[in-house]
Amino acid sequence: MGSEARVDFFPLFRILKDGSVQRCMGTETVPPESGGVPVASQDITLDATKGVYVRLYIPTGAEGEKLPVVVYTHGGGFSIESAASPTYHNYLNLLAKEAKVICVSVDYRRVPEHRLPIPYDDCFSVLEWLDSDTLHPSIATKADLGRCFIAGDSAGGNIVHRLGFMATEKSWRRLCIEGAVLIHPFFDGEDKIHELGPELQAMVEFGDGLWKLSLPDGADKDHPFSNPIGPRSPPLSSLVYRRLLVVVAGKDMLKYRGKLYYEALKKAGKEAELIIAEEEEHVFHLKDLQCPNAVLMMKCISDFIASTPAIPS
Repeated sequence: MGSEARVDFFPLFRILKDGSVQRCMGTETVPPESGGVPVASQDITLDATKGVYVRLYIPTGAEGEKLPVVVYTHGGGFSIESAASPTYHNYLNLLAKEAKVICVSVDYRRVPEHRLPIPYDDCFSVLEWLDSDTLHPSIATKADLGRCFIAGDSAGGNIVHRLGFMATEKSWRRLCIEGAVLIHPFFDGEDKIHELGPELQAMVEFGDGLWKLSLPDGADKDHPFSNPIGPRSPPLSSLVYRRLLVVVAGKDMLKYRGKLYYEALKKAGKEAELIIAEEEEHVFHLKDLQCPNAVLMMKCISDFIASTPAIPS
């Protein structure tokens, strides 16, 4: 009886009658050091009781050089994928190599067992770790913590936004969070901002169901967690980020919210850039790392990070 589904949210997950969760995709994992590129990777457990860990990616051959840090929050509807999934392992190997950065890929607790804000809190704890005296030697000696960026795609892009508010309220000792990269961010709201054909209505209903299982009980889609420019959301001017790069895809339904977010950032006085890949779909870059638009997007992200000068030691 325990194997029967109480909530069937295929293709992401099922909540079984015994309360356990069965994930239907995004469960494959690979160990560190398996990318075949000049990047060293390792896993570091931050909180064994919560299962929170990070996978570090450090380019080799840069001895004596301090590198910017990119804290990366993976996508997957808050509910699937992990820091060890081959999709993100391959992408962050490439990001570390191409952008010449240290990547800190966060493995956070997921929906539906752990509703928001728990994934936010887990990711924020990584920023606190980077600013602490317990920072692992493998990153402490090589990281330029004065050039820290937070990046993520889809639900991870949503997390990036939220971390920008959480970090504002913290007094950092070493960490300087310079900017953010939001790739196809997963935002929503109660207002209707564009017309939808019948073929997209099913996707809207699927998204509504995911938000109901992700947001705090009783919250609607204008909750600040889902709608960054909604009636109850704090002003974007208070984000810790000085510079933001927003990336959207032309065939992605989330592009409408992404563009509105970018326009609101500009209105709030933020230094923001927008990249649009008109002919691409949601997270296309993860499906083919070497397609022309993925290569171009990687260059844009690398240039965005590199445009921040190193702080003289």
